[in-house]
Amino acid sequence: MTELLHPTLVYFVWKDCSPSWKLDNAKLTKYALTFILEGSAEYEVDGRTFHVKKGDVVFLSINSSRKASTEGMSCVALDFVLGPGEEIRLPVVFSPEDFQEYLWYFHEINYEWLQQDPAGNMRSQALFLLALHRLLYRSGHEQGNPHVEKIKRYIVEHFNEKLTVQSLAEIARINPVYCGALFKKQEGCTVSEYINRVRINKAASLLGTGEYTVSEAAYKTGFSDIYHFSNCFKRFVGMSPSAYRSTPFFPSQIFPGGSAYPD
Repeated sequence: MTELLHPTLVYFVWKDCSPSWKLDNAKLTKYALTFILEGSAEYEVDGRTFHVKKGDVVFLSINSSRKASTEGMSCVALDFVLGPGEEIRLPVVFSPEDFQEYLWYFHEINYEWLQQDPAGNMRSQALFLLALHRLLYRSGHEQGNPHVEKIKRYIVEHFNEKLTVQSLAEIARINPVYCGALFKKQEGCTVSEYINRVRINKAASLLGTGEYTVSEAAYKTGFSDIYHFSNCFKRFVGMSPSAYRSTPFFPSQIFPGGSAYPD
């Protein structure tokens, strides 16, 4: 699963490339995405050759080397950066089934990008995040099992209630044993770990306001035992609930990615 990312769009262009267009060999200092809208091109990425056409997406990772040429194409190119230690992994070339759906994002980003005013820049960044999210999570990169997605949504909406694998399996209408195995396979954690993560995230949010005591935050997020809550909170966050409550800076989420669990 993809952990919490902080992508920032730093370059955007919608362009028509003539047969004389080419990209000289260079090592990238940013991530790059190119959507081929019309025509075709040839890319050489880290010594491998790729022939791309309309409907293809070219993903170039940071530090990769590339060069390219074309006999004529229309494309949208985006460069972006991530936060320290963050990374995105995608195939160098792939073809999303919903490729045409991205055109709306590109039209809107292009409109805002060309104006380069603060409000427009904020909107273009937001649109880019939506497009990138769609690319990562809806284009076959990480398709979720409908049973698991139903269980996750129920947990998020009922985190303060008593939740068990048995009751969640009944909601999803699948066998409890199969439910646990399926959930672990997709999310990289057990159902109980996921429940605790959601609860701790909410508890951290409550404590961050300074309006709730540790006991109140525990009970409002489904914990009936304050000691279990404190131990669980410290395991996930790295500090006690009381210490977190008195810290001046509060992360919005503790472990938003499915694989970000403490050992």
